[in-house]
Amino acid sequence: MAALDTTHSTVPTTRLWQGALATAVLAGLAPRVNAVLYDHDRIWHLDPEARVLLPIVVALPLVMAATVGMWAWRGSRSRTARTALLLAALGILGVLGFFVSLPIVFGGIAATLGLEARRRGSTRGATIAIGLGLLACLAGTALWLFGA
Repeated sequence: MAALDTTHSTVPTTRLWQGALATAVLAGLAPRVNAVLYDHDRIWHLDPEARVLLPIVVALPLVMAATVGMWAWRGSRSRTARTALLLAALGILGVLGFFVSLPIVFGGIAATLGLEARRRGSTRGATIAIGLGLLACLAGTALWLFGA
């Protein structure tokens, strides 16, 4: 009976949390580096807007990993791949909302879930999700760093 089980609830979630943590750091750091480069602020100086948004932006990937990520992680490889693909697409669309680092958040978690889906054997959708997720993450980072 255990051989028919399609869920992967026993798969360690270390990679999910590593991806979420890396995404949280990048999502929080990119706007700060932008402020240093273009506004000549000190990296630790937070204006009133940043004091509110920075904790939200840093917490969002961790909350997403704990909710959507864990749900997808514990499911079948197709659920993990579909979730990764959806988040990657939202990351690309989120470039319009780059000011809150949505492309970095969605793209980073999508790439992390896509990598796990590939490890589980899913190929096409997971590979697309990884590519789109990384593209969204890089585009969001470039928007912050180069002010495009």
